[in-house]
Amino acid sequence: MNIKSIRRITNDANHNAFTGASWFKGALYVAFRQGDAHIGDDQGRTVILRSRDRGVHFDTVAVLRGTYDTRDARLYSNGDRLFVTGFEDDPSGCHAYHHGAAWTDNGLNWSPWTRYTGTDTFILWCPRFFRGRHYCAGYKICPGGSIVCWFESRDGLDWKNLRVLREGSDTPNECALDFKPNGDAAILMRRDYKSQKPLLLQAQPPYERWTETELDIPLVGPALWFVKDDIWIAGRWFLRADIAHLGVFKIKAGRAVLQLVLPSGPAFDFSYMGVARDPDSPCHFALSYYSNHVAPDDPAVSQWDHPDIYLVDAYFFPPFIEEWKVSEVQPFCLPETACPDPTDGRLQWCKMTSFREQTSHGDLGFVDAHERIAKRTGVMYFVTDLEVGPCDRGNLYLGNDGPIRVWVNGKQVFEGPGDNPALPDTTRISVDLKHGRNRLAVALDTHDGRAWGIFARLELVQIE
Repeated sequence: MNIKSIRRITNDANHNAFTGASWFKGALYVAFRQGDAHIGDDQGRTVILRSRDRGVHFDTVAVLRGTYDTRDARLYSNGDRLFVTGFEDDPSGCHAYHHGAAWTDNGLNWSPWTRYTGTDTFILWCPRFFRGRHYCAGYKICPGGSIVCWFESRDGLDWKNLRVLREGSDTPNECALDFKPNGDAAILMRRDYKSQKPLLLQAQPPYERWTETELDIPLVGPALWFVKDDIWIAGRWFLRADIAHLGVFKIKAGRAVLQLVLPSGPAFDFSYMGVARDPDSPCHFALSYYSNHVAPDDPAVSQWDHPDIYLVDAYFFPPFIEEWKVSEVQPFCLPETACPDPTDGRLQWCKMTSFREQTSHGDLGFVDAHERIAKRTGVMYFVTDLEVGPCDRGNLYLGNDGPIRVWVNGKQVFEGPGDNPALPDTTRISVDLKHGRNRLAVALDTHDGRAWGIFARLELVQIE
């Protein structure tokens, strides 16, 4: 996992919390509950923000609420329609909740808040759409504990309760859900009894039999997502009763292994992550969450009572290409280059690797040739051979601090400028591949000696 940026996207005198995130028709959406306090405020509303520049700037496209405090905003899409869901906390009775949703077909014009049917007082906390149907693990508080059931819907509004997933005094409740492309499903289920250790549930279609694994970490406000075949989770992670952080974990052999702690706390009002997978890259995610670790600009506003929303730009990518043959600087300009022959001794090749041990984001995967360039004008070649299985397409991601020309298997696939400093994944090129060995060659113009090197990685595209 590599973090490209963490942006604070609210900064006001409100309590901003409980987030959702989704891509829809080329824009990134983030939703959250905005109120005066964490709880006990019947004026809570759902705010929906839209970004058309991949999370750098946002505008408000909707403010929605039901009859009562409308909480725990979540976003998901069926491709044609974007849904925002949440529940109303009815103050007229203990555990009186009404779940509902609003939707849009264009991202700007939203329906009124509409309560679900078929859900009783269950909270359908994290609905998902997969292969023509809406799914959710919903929970309800009961005397002496709680119950979690599996719900399905054809339209995302009228739901059917099909089976019990878990019930009892261990108080199972909030459930984060995701699907793999092959149909496998996983749920991270919060439990509030004593240890607060969540359950990881997994099943295959038709989702009638679920395996359960207790994870040995205290975690609430759960999030779960697949990165290819890997399960990742996040939430408010308690190191001990009085210390908590927003932890991000990868599931390895049934265990939650810590990968990263995001800026959060030190007070406990944080987490509730939304997860938006980039439609153009299955390893690129926008992760929303809330936290009070930074004080509002107004010193009269309490830092601890007024958390804000943050957006993480994260990559869970295949590793950068590490092994390269790199030429000596050649005394000509980029338009004069041709696809190089790595056996041509006149180019004075040497072996070079990208960094394995990074000390900053900029070091990760970078092929640093600046000492070999030595501030000289000309062109330097980078060549590597990649073994590819039975796949005929891929996305080549590049970052470079000088103009480049790129070939795959002898065919030129790209020519373009560079930015200094080089940053990973600034250019994405769709390339044709073959089963077996594929040769990638990059000609880097040293930009009058100011260039340092390149980033490069290949992500295979599987066609179903």
